[in-house]
Amino acid sequence: MSKAKEKKEESKHWLDDPVNVRKIIRGFYWVCGLVILADVIFSLGWHKHEAFGEDFALHGIETLPAFYGLYGFVACVGLVYVSKLMRDWNGKRTLMREEDYWDR
Repeated sequence: MSKAKEKKEESKHWLDDPVNVRKIIRGFYWVCGLVILADVIFSLGWHKHEAFGEDFALHGIETLPAFYGLYGFVACVGLVYVSKLMRDWNGKRTLMREEDYWDR
């Protein structure tokens, strides 16, 4: 049986339709927006780590809304750039090896 016939015989799934994929992506954007909105509202009302006790003092930047999300994002981007640096340091491959390295 040829590949063209196999493709015709294969049934179409609901994710094969680009309209459905766009709906799912739009739904993810809405969920992300709601989570960010909830975080901002929650951060303005009280601090997330207030449960540590009465004597717990909050300092500086950590009281800003969305601080922990931004901190995590910057840390993740930093990890990616450090790992890229480690792959190829001064023209020498530090962590990256040739594709057939273990076959030799």
